[in-house]
Order: sequence, then C-alpha cells, then structure tokens
Amino acid sequence: MKIYGLLLTLFIVVSCSGDNQKNLENLDKVYGKCDNPHRQLSDIQYTICKDKERAAGGEPFDIETSIQDLLGNLNTNPTYQNATNKYLWNGAIETTKSYPLKIADNQGGYIETDWIYSADNPNERCVIKIQVLSDELVSTGAKVKLLCQEKISENWITQQTDLSNEEKILTLKVLENAAQSVNSF
Repeated sequence: MKIYGLLLTLFIVVSCSGDNQKNLENLDKVYGKCDNPHRQLSDIQYTICKDKERAAGGEPFDIETSIQDLLGNLNTNPTYQNATNKYLWNGAIETTKSYPLKIADNQGGYIETDWIYSADNPNERCVIKIQVLSDELVSTGAKVKLLCQEKISENWITQQTDLSNEEKILTLKVLENAAQSVNSF
C-alpha cells in the first residue's frame, strides 16, 4: 500500500512539473524570459539574463547556457598560420630597428613604434605604424602610416600636415630592406 501511495505521489509530482514547465514557457512569451515574475532569478541572474538578451538582439538565452554551448564545438588544437611575407616582415623590422617598438605582431603583420620625440623639438612626437598586408613579396604588400602630434597647452593635438611623402619614403625603405632580406637568405 505504501508503494502505491509513493507511486501516486511521484506520478502527481512528475505530472505537475511538466505542466509547470509549460506554464513557465507560456509566461515567458507574455513577459519575456528575464521579466517573467514566476521565475525565481537572483539580481545577478537577472542582470546576466538581460545582458544575454541584449547581446542576442532581443532574443533571450537560456540562463543555464554555458560558454561551451555558446562557442560550439571548437577545435581545441589551434592552427597557426603566418599570413605575412617573411621578407616584408623582416624589412619592416629592419626599418624600425632604431626606434622603440610598442607592438610587433608577426602573426598579424603589424608593427607600431612608441612615440618618437625629437631632441630639437620636444613639443612634437610621431609614431610609425606598419602593416604587412600580403603573404607574397609585392610592392603593395606593406602599408605605412605616420602619425604626428604637437603639444599645445599641455594637450597633444594631431597635426593636420600631409605626411604622404614621408610615408612613401618609409614604404620604399621597407621594400628595400625586404629585398636585401631576400638576398641574405
């Protein structure tokens, strides 16, 4: 008899929980998953739910969604590819070797110097940015950008001077150094 009572209780609990889930889903459609008053969300869970909703463009995520679910089945063994031409890269490094470097990312093909100051004019500074765009040794494989600023009233203001000639000279220097790099290998 106790077994029948236990089975009956278990049956009622399971039946009600299915209806409760359906009711929650219906109320989610009315109120939205995060704002459903029948969901017992802590303040942190509510904030996360709303953030996920905004990130998905208004579509709510399941609160229990894990990072693995969001990322999918990613390959855990990364593959590294060098998308930059090694000669252009070496030419760019050679061109900037007399300056302190802030960034030198050979995988992304990007070099940026720290600010370069002139002893003659401490109120002016420049930075050189070089991006290797090609995996082939071509004349358009490197892009050089020169940015200069002037100190006015304790503020650094970007100069509106046309520096395209200086950028061309630096680009030619990168290409010249790249050609020398080919010959040295």
